[in-house]
Amino acid sequence: MIRVAIIDDVSLARERVRLYLQGEPDFVIVGEAEDGTSGLALLQGEKPDLAFLDIGLPDIDGVELLAALPEGERPGIIYLTAHDNRAVDAFDLAAIDYLLKPFSRERFARTLARARRYLGAPHEEPASTHLVVKDGSRIDLVPVAAIDYIDAAGHYLCLHVGTHVHLLRMSLTDLQSQLDPRRFARVHRSVIVQIDRIVAIRNLRNDDGELTLRDGTRLNLSRTYADGLRRQLGL
Repeated sequence: MIRVAIIDDVSLARERVRLYLQGEPDFVIVGEAEDGTSGLALLQGEKPDLAFLDIGLPDIDGVELLAALPEGERPGIIYLTAHDNRAVDAFDLAAIDYLLKPFSRERFARTLARARRYLGAPHEEPASTHLVVKDGSRIDLVPVAAIDYIDAAGHYLCLHVGTHVHLLRMSLTDLQSQLDPRRFARVHRSVIVQIDRIVAIRNLRNDDGELTLRDGTRLNLSRTYADGLRRQLGL
């Protein structure tokens, strides 16, 4: 079972999360809170696996609330907000997802699938094996296993496959929800890499790092994602 906390000062937002969680037998709600102070107490007391957390809480900012918890005691976080200008802050704390209110049931279902994969739940949905890339009248089926890394370029994602680059119009967050977290890792707010392509990690003085891939490509490793990547690599 995935134990869930809901922290939002808007009762309708909490109700929508409760409604969408109905019929999901592997999720159980262990508590709700309507402000940051009681939300922090809820997270410290119940220690849920997952929290739906509003960024714009009236007393404690949702990002600040999560930062107040020791890293090892933080649940998986799905941020809720009516504004899209806090996404960078959210993902700097390695949030699972960022739901912009009002969100649809379909969008919520994709978030749950991503949460299951992130938490290693037994009923996770299969990750995508191919990505559909449209280029005019041409449609390419790009095998996920062939992708070396993915980076963001404006409204597009660049899928790097050897010497080829495919452009896909999708957010990095939505694409990450379709990828197997055992094979892919976010290493920067704008970069996802296939883990088995990494051949070296170099630590930098500012706690960031640099990755070297098999083909010699070098990528920045943000300190926000460094610990998670090292755990995945068993370091």
